[in-house]
Amino acid sequence: MKHPRVIIIAGDRQLDTHAHLGRKMAIAEERASRQSSRFPDFDLYAIQKAVHKNLLKLQIRLNGKYLGLLDLLNFLKNRRQLPKLTPENISRYYSLANTFTLNGVYLYQYLRREGYDPVIIQNYSLSNFNDILEEKPLAVCISSTFLYLDDIREMAVRIKEYDPRIPVIAGGMLVKKVLNAGQSLSTQTLKWLSSFYGKVDAFVVEAQGEQTLVSLLQSYRDGDDPANLPNLALFDKNGKIFFTERRSENLHIDNTAIAWDKIPGSYLRKALSVNTSRGCMYKCRFCTYHRWFPKVQYKSLDVLTKELRMIQALGFVDHVHFTDDNFTANQKRLTAVLKIMIEENFNFNWSAYARASAITPELGKLMKKSGCEFLDMGIESGSQIILDNMDKRLNLYQQKEAIGILNDHGIYCEGGFVVGYPGETPETFSDTIDLINTSALNYYHPSLFYYSKDMLVHEERDKFDLNGLGMAWRHKDMDAVEASELISGMIQRVEYGVTDGLTSNWETFKLLRGEGYSAKKIFELFRLRRELHLAIGESETGRVFSPKVEHILKDMEARVL
Repeated sequence: MKHPRVIIIAGDRQLDTHAHLGRKMAIAEERASRQSSRFPDFDLYAIQKAVHKNLLKLQIRLNGKYLGLLDLLNFLKNRRQLPKLTPENISRYYSLANTFTLNGVYLYQYLRREGYDPVIIQNYSLSNFNDILEEKPLAVCISSTFLYLDDIREMAVRIKEYDPRIPVIAGGMLVKKVLNAGQSLSTQTLKWLSSFYGKVDAFVVEAQGEQTLVSLLQSYRDGDDPANLPNLALFDKNGKIFFTERRSENLHIDNTAIAWDKIPGSYLRKALSVNTSRGCMYKCRFCTYHRWFPKVQYKSLDVLTKELRMIQALGFVDHVHFTDDNFTANQKRLTAVLKIMIEENFNFNWSAYARASAITPELGKLMKKSGCEFLDMGIESGSQIILDNMDKRLNLYQQKEAIGILNDHGIYCEGGFVVGYPGETPETFSDTIDLINTSALNYYHPSLFYYSKDMLVHEERDKFDLNGLGMAWRHKDMDAVEASELISGMIQRVEYGVTDGLTSNWETFKLLRGEGYSAKKIFELFRLRRELHLAIGESETGRVFSPKVEHILKDMEARVL
């Protein structure tokens, strides 16, 4: 019997940085405009616009376009012309649009085991979507892990225009976060969700919604009423959204391991992602992750070892990124994992998210020996006042000690920083700059504080006089525009560390490692990107290619593969 075809849309990233940022910011501004009536005492939309204007100063601007490092390398590869990236030529250039998606591969494997015939669209912008729809799928499943709901609605419109009979299902963590309150959602949000009527047939409102998804697909297959299933948001015949009962799912993490030898090669890349744990034991007050996964669950060592061996056996993987929220959470287990990797002598190198307080000289030595090249640590601030406000449970000594250990072992380190958290002042921000400069941190990634009522800091909104939404907020010490102005000056103030601005440093690192660049060469390219950014800023209007700029471009050209 033929298995029902199911399409999985795992993500949608525009092909270059300029288009990606433009889309991302347009959605944020539309949201600010939509929610503005909830904040009559300040202009949510105007704040969001001003924030974006400041943040864009982190990007190099060339020929009217905002560039990330990959765009800049493409510019140099293409004889100093910005190429127009297309699905046809994307393989000849560097683009985060052409990367691997673990969420897509995981859903592919899960649905295949349940008797379906899934097809992954890893990036909607690169797909021949109409050709795939011609195969008359049972349903199209859209993951919100790397998508905005506005993106999902537009995709659903296109699907329904092609064939209104194809069910469209949306799920994933963003759906869970946005729709979790059910009928208690604000009037504005419920009204906005009504715009999905006739486009999205069902939302799966569950952090682990695989079982719900399979039951829903079965109901479509059998012609049953999905309103009898749990964990769904559906529409009645009048277009009003309603929610079915909630029933938690708990699939053991061992069952999420990928059988890499059974995944079609067309879905894989030279840099892959692996997840070894789920959940976080910490309760940082700016984060919502603990709310959804309060208990940490670890993949067993036997299962993880088997998974890594399968990646090794593929024969072409150069880099593995461990996607755990905190790969270093359990030091005893981490030590065991590192020793396994050393004993197995894997050919690939790796990167991960880490916590500064977990890094010891012994771990640093094992990490280096096992192939670690890059760790991304949530340092958040160089001010102890802000760290305490966040309940980060981290001190400045631990931060500097961890950075020093990693530097000693030749492991590149990135610090993620939240700028503008309640209590932030120009003085506490200067402490962050001092930390980066005095610790010799390699990479830094600044993020503007993002305010959500799901965060623990929401409970302290009166204490901090905190008001707003998303990246449009204010508290008694600062507002979002002031914080974004501080971020915009970091390229000038940070003397050694490097950043790709609004683009993910580790994603760029991972992609370039898979393309054959050494970790050292990648850092050199980031360093030259900073010098170019400063040199362009110093150039007179109309003289972008000053002698200084020309010198830097030639230096970069000599390093492009």
